[in-house]
Amino acid sequence: MANKRMLKKEINYIAGELLAECLFNKYYVPGIDNDKIDELMGKIIGIQDDFLRRVNANGDKAPKKVKEYYKKLRADFDKAIDGVFEDLAALNG
Repeated sequence: MANKRMLKKEINYIAGELLAECLFNKYYVPGIDNDKIDELMGKIIGIQDDFLRRVNANGDKAPKKVKEYYKKLRADFDKAIDGVFEDLAALNG
């Protein structure tokens, strides 16, 4: 991880791309349940807000603990995004 700013940009970028995919599916894919897409979009926004808060929440000064904190944050973010991909695939399948 280079710094907090780059991590925040990455979180915002990924969330934006997922929201764009949801909007595309909502308006251009026939047979998609719009209520489920709206719920998924809300979930994406919630994930984005949660992880942006968590980026700033680390108050520890020990470098080893900071590294572990951000490593866990990145793993949790990846897991949350994988869940969104699975939900999106279930809507399309």
